Amino acid sequence: MSIDGNGPTPPDALEAAEAKVSTLSLKGVEQTSTRGDGRVEPGESFTKDQIDLAAILQHAKIHQEGQVAGSQFNGEVFTGPEDLQIKIASILPENIQYDQHGRAELTLMLNTNEKPVGWTGVMTLAEIQERFPNAQIEKQVRIPGGEETVEDGVEGAWYPEMAYSPSAGRMEVVMENGQPKNARGKFEPKANIVTVPAEQFKDIAATDKITLIIQKDKSTGTPKLLTAFPGENAPAYPAKIQSESFKADTLQDPLQKGFWEQHAFVKMQ
Repeated sequence: MSIDGNGPTPPDALEAAEAKVSTLSLKGVEQTSTRGDGRVEPGESFTKDQIDLAAILQHAKIHQEGQVAGSQFNGEVFTGPEDLQIKIASILPENIQYDQHGRAELTLMLNTNEKPVGWTGVMTLAEIQERFPNAQIEKQVRIPGGEETVEDGVEGAWYPEMAYSPSAGRMEVVMENGQPKNARGKFEPKANIVTVPAEQFKDIAATDKITLIIQKDKSTGTPKLLTAFPGENAPAYPAKIQSESFKADTLQDPLQKGFWEQHAFVKMQ
């Protein structure tokens, strides 16, 4: 099996991967949907060997070591994005089905030798008030480095367009003549964020679940892992995307906007 979906994996790498996953085993899988009315209608099948896992390497950094508000992987279970990629490749079910939207939204329940796989950093406003009564919920930009502005009456930040670089093996900003080709590739609104002490967060938010979102790539037909995070499934965060290959605007989407107005990201301090 290829760990990165781009060719055979050397035997020594496979042996290392097998050693690293010895503490993990799969208890069960739940497939849900954050689209439409939430129903899941089984569609086309594919195998885990077909999945392009490489795109997760850059995105997974926001779920590691508490750098960004939201769900965080346990560094004692996953040492970094590459380790996460290897272990996901090993614990995924062999056969998977898309839903009617061309996606597979899977929540994996794991055995981890009593160590949580991470901490769920998304909670309702009511849960936060109950669990962290002294904490203040604030509207903030979740990911640093963006161009803060107002778009369509919504406060947030623009981020440069990114694409997967086969040579680098990761997602990178699309450059042209030494500058970002599209400085306004993705806009995200400010989020509800609450900052709490790391010890308190870890004591309350431990989870043995990982959610994976896999989508069929329209240009190649390849299943691509879009995101992986600790905890249960949730609607994608609203965004406005304007790139040459893809455009979307969910800033006013009733499901996404409604969900995130009633939820907040928790950040470890």
